[in-house]
Amino acid sequence: SHAFSAKELTVLPGCTATIKDAAAYGLILMQGHGSMGVWPVETPVMIRFGQLTYDEFFVTEKAAREGVRIQNASRVDPMVILKHFGPGNPELVVEGI
Repeated sequence: SHAFSAKELTVLPGCTATIKDAAAYGLILMQGHGSMGVWPVETPVMIRFGQLTYDEFFVTEKAAREGVRIQNASRVDPMVILKHFGPGNPELVVEGI
């Protein structure tokens, strides 16, 4: 498909999920903290000038197909992730085209 697409993923407090996708994607962590594979992830309340954050990542097609392990380290808050895919995502079904 030539269309771009997106998915929202919510991992409940204290839970771990291994997510598989058929294409590479970028992601933005909207809420929560924990880990994605070996990388720490967290959403800052405030970003100061020049400060690095751990809320944006790119997942290669190889890693996406093998599965990405996501762990929500919070005991009370969900972890919310927005994944965005470019054209050519084989999982995207476009109706009416």
